[in-house]
Amino acid sequence: MRFVVAYEGTRYSGWQRQPNAPSVQGALEAALSRLEARAVGALGASRTDAGVHALGQVAWAETHRPLDPQRYRSALNALLPEDIRVRGCDLTEGRFLPLQGVLEKTYVYRLDLGAAPDPRTRRFALHQPGDLDLAAMERALGGVLGRHDFRHFASAGGGARTTERTLREAEVRPGDGSAELRFTANGFLYHMVRNLVGAALRVGEGREDEGFLQRILEGGPPPAGIKLAPACGLTLLGIAYGPPFPLDSRQVR
Repeated sequence: MRFVVAYEGTRYSGWQRQPNAPSVQGALEAALSRLEARAVGALGASRTDAGVHALGQVAWAETHRPLDPQRYRSALNALLPEDIRVRGCDLTEGRFLPLQGVLEKTYVYRLDLGAAPDPRTRRFALHQPGDLDLAAMERALGGVLGRHDFRHFASAGGGARTTERTLREAEVRPGDGSAELRFTANGFLYHMVRNLVGAALRVGEGREDEGFLQRILEGGPPPAGIKLAPACGLTLLGIAYGPPFPLDSRQVR
């Protein structure tokens, strides 16, 4: 069965199972194992970092309980901790590998722009007081749209076979005392979104000009490096798949 999983990542070491730390994968597998009365492993689509959230993570597990997807979802949610919820389930004919068949992924990074941090969003947004030039940030991000080698926006340790990605969307959406940076690509490197946000914030603060991100893309990071944006502001909105197992977890409500 395939699952669309939402979680608050605050207290987890990330999606991937860890031997000595709580993980989203570990919690999902524990609930599945209780429901199935046997040991069950779950495969995930995106190895979100510690503290990163998700609305549309995609996972798959081999299940045998004769329950329709809606009843299975309800039973599984009753066994999961309150900061993890399965939003959707569907049966797949055969083994579904969440890392394969991905068309694109979408992440959003949230900013709290108030003079004092909003306690309601402190675990889901980076507090960034002061005047940011959001239009300059969007223009700077526009300079790195398209297919490029994004290795200079990746942190060490990702292990990707290729560092080329196609960034289709990089928008800055203002709100009431807040802003969202939305990114869609055919895939992301390790820490790629958080590094893009960190560099864009330097432009928004007036510390760098609008060509800053493009210079990093073409020539490498500055000597001091890029300040990685904190994990708390980042959410995986969802993943789109093509045949033979089509799904757009961004559309699951």
